[in-house]
Amino acid sequence: MRELTDQIRQEIKDMIFDYYAEECEVDRDEITMDTNPQEDLGSDSLMFVELIEMTADKYGLDIKLQSIGKYMLKSPMDTMSSVVDMFCKIYQYGNDIVNQ
Repeated sequence: MRELTDQIRQEIKDMIFDYYAEECEVDRDEITMDTNPQEDLGSDSLMFVELIEMTADKYGLDIKLQSIGKYMLKSPMDTMSSVVDMFCKIYQYGNDIVNQ
């Protein structure tokens, strides 16, 4: 398990918000922790997969999409807060996220 510092958590949040702002063509300031990525921003599953790959590359993680999918079945990503939390867990636990 990796240690999740406040700095890493902020980096992950910034990366996610910047990504959604660019891909969904919205002003970053319009995105809050309560924003729903699908309903409010029009994001799709492909964007989510790209974000997972970006995170894996940035932090040198070996992530299996199957593990992420199993986690998402019990923890829907309906707010940016839940997305940030999940990516922090991916950073901390990698493929063991499914057990969290």
